[in-house]
Amino acid sequence: MLHIARIALFATFLTLNVAPLMGQTSGPANAGSVIRIMPLSEVKDGARGVARTVFRGSRSEEFSVEILGVIPGAIGPNQDMIIGKLSGANAERTMVFAGMSGSPVYIDGKIVGAIAYSFPFAKEAICGITPIEQMISIFEKAPPAKAVAGEPRPVSFAEIQASRWLTSVPSAASHGVLSGITADSRLMTVAGQSFMRISTPVTFSGVSQSTLDVFAPELIKAGILPVASIGGGSKITTIKPADATTLLGGDSVVVQLARGDISIAAAGTVTLRDGDKIYAFGHPFFGLGSTDLPMSESHVVTVVPNANNSFKLAVADANVGALTQDRATGILGVLGQT
Repeated sequence: MLHIARIALFATFLTLNVAPLMGQTSGPANAGSVIRIMPLSEVKDGARGVARTVFRGSRSEEFSVEILGVIPGAIGPNQDMIIGKLSGANAERTMVFAGMSGSPVYIDGKIVGAIAYSFPFAKEAICGITPIEQMISIFEKAPPAKAVAGEPRPVSFAEIQASRWLTSVPSAASHGVLSGITADSRLMTVAGQSFMRISTPVTFSGVSQSTLDVFAPELIKAGILPVASIGGGSKITTIKPADATTLLGGDSVVVQLARGDISIAAAGTVTLRDGDKIYAFGHPFFGLGSTDLPMSESHVVTVVPNANNSFKLAVADANVGALTQDRATGILGVLGQT
């Protein structure tokens, strides 16, 4: 009897102490697998690996990545960027496209980081990769308290009718590479000598194209690629319980800014699922800090190849959680949180 009691006590110990840890080690391919991370110090020039993203439907596909080098401090202080070259039929057809942000890169089965930056007008699929260490570490810090909303600013009907409404939208972060052109010159982007974070495609339903055209320049400045969608808004449904296949690395994820008759949804890619935590994008969305927005599964209708900026058409599916953090090296969502 004493022996049986000891076994029961040991089983209870495992349940209380080991089970929570198992829930925190879900990997991109299987929600129960152990996460293997490749530190930036081990990333070598010429290393070859694979990345995953969704080109169509809801299942991610694999393509090849070659590591070209590392640029120290490219993202920010103590935030380095890995430079890679993509290959494979789909990647060479679409190049680095809007909505690819967050696509995980693996070398020898270990996750390296998220595809997050691109070179405008590049003739090859060259990308910037945010190291996974930097994505995880920034969320380990205690988030600041949420700011209290201020008083609304009154806008008269006459101002709206006269189209005099102006907004101040922060520009998307861009980083210059050594060249003969100054970093603040508009020629930097035209010449393709600067790398910028991959634009986030935001689909607008229930909003006319003429209305979208008014705001498009400001949205583009903020790193948002506005896409007009034909059709009605999205349904507001109850949250769907997550399972072992929900939002794994490489899956398409949507952050919803509005649901209903007017739907506004931003699409990106999951980098890593760790238990109920979802890391994605590899760069900021709006840089909101602490936030609280619906996070949904999605499927991709297609990736539209475009000489200027290819983009994916994604449709939001079931709501599965909430986006809680929007920071310099990515976004963090929590499954099961309303």
